[in-house]
Amino acid sequence: MADKASSSRPKRNRCPRQSKIAKMISYEDSVKNLSKRGKETLKIVNRKTNQRALNTIPGTCSAVFDNTWPSCKWLRPGWIVEERMMVPSERLYRYYYDPLGQLYSTRSAVEYIYARTAEKKEKKRVVIIID
Repeated sequence: MADKASSSRPKRNRCPRQSKIAKMISYEDSVKNLSKRGKETLKIVNRKTNQRALNTIPGTCSAVFDNTWPSCKWLRPGWIVEERMMVPSERLYRYYYDPLGQLYSTRSAVEYIYARTAEKKEKKRVVIIID
């Protein structure tokens, strides 16, 4: 009876897992597509990281994008995002860098920084001159 009930359910069609690596742009091409401010940030990041430059970690492939890339339009000028894929597991990691080379691991952390800087801009300083 249990077999009959389970066999009467329609089978769910599963899509074959698409390879993210095939869709990923090469590191060199992604660097070419960066804006001038994005390239400056990338130089700072590569200089600041004492371990290795981006895209030189074994077992990974990565690409770098800035606000000129369609999926990263929300980034401010000078900010970059590195998409790093671990080749064996095909897991994708995103790392965000500000123009000073500071690393942020999540988009929500970047949006929090954006909100804080917007608050600071809204506050106006008052200068009182006493004669």
